[in-house]
Amino acid sequence: FAMGRTMPVRDQQKKLGITILLGVGAAYMIIKWFNKPRMTSMRPGAVEEIMTARVAVTRARNEGMPDAVVVLGGGAPKSLLEPPIYVKPRCDVAAEIYNKAKESGVKPPTIIALSAGTAHSPQTMNAAGRPVWEAASTAAYLVKNLKIDPKAILMETTSYDTIGNAYFLRTQLSDILGFKKMWIVTSKFHMPRSRAIFEWIFSASGGASEGYQLGYIATEDLGRSEEEIKVREEREARSLKNVQKLAVKFPTLKQVALFLLKDHRMYSVEGLFQEDEKVSEALKKTYSSG
Repeated sequence: FAMGRTMPVRDQQKKLGITILLGVGAAYMIIKWFNKPRMTSMRPGAVEEIMTARVAVTRARNEGMPDAVVVLGGGAPKSLLEPPIYVKPRCDVAAEIYNKAKESGVKPPTIIALSAGTAHSPQTMNAAGRPVWEAASTAAYLVKNLKIDPKAILMETTSYDTIGNAYFLRTQLSDILGFKKMWIVTSKFHMPRSRAIFEWIFSASGGASEGYQLGYIATEDLGRSEEEIKVREEREARSLKNVQKLAVKFPTLKQVALFLLKDHRMYSVEGLFQEDEKVSEALKKTYSSG
């Protein structure tokens, strides 16, 4: 066109149409990218580092209580009132946070005890021939030894490993009951892999609820020898690498569910016919009260 000449109306409409199509296409790609399942940070502004018990209590007092304190199971209990010795510090810190809330006049967090049992130790049975779940022993210890109101405690009694801990906590409890800010409590030797698992499961897309804020409290590795802790830490390091691969492979809750129910030894039908994993006596002691 010559300078100063107006573009014909038909050409103007054609150019406008192309511009709109390009804009719609770009918007679609942006939306698709943001909706793509991926590992995300779930804790904007929340506690990022792994806390000690003392730091956790201080932060709860100064920065606000979590909705729930989640106590991971640690292996077969000796009895209903006798969880493994290294689980007791986990209970202690949960009780301390709960009591600090009551003393401060604020709503105390719900305490959630996790786990049915473990693949690495026989199930503890009571005198009536019924199983004593890990979560039940944790809860009973909190009530009888630490004087926590039983109505302040919930139990998850489906899981047999840490992946199951996180998955069933989310699908059975937090997605339904609305716990958003949760602090996960476990022993130091168990924390790196536990944190990776909870980050994976609670950032997985497709759940009934999202926007979780997770904090992590590592308690002391009591009651086990240096050799036993070393063997367990070596196993945890190997297992952590596998968890990192699984998190990439199964980024949605549906995919996690299918993995557990079809491929996992503790939850699948095929697992009924698989031999138990052979582990050393030193390692077994980090999964039980023995």
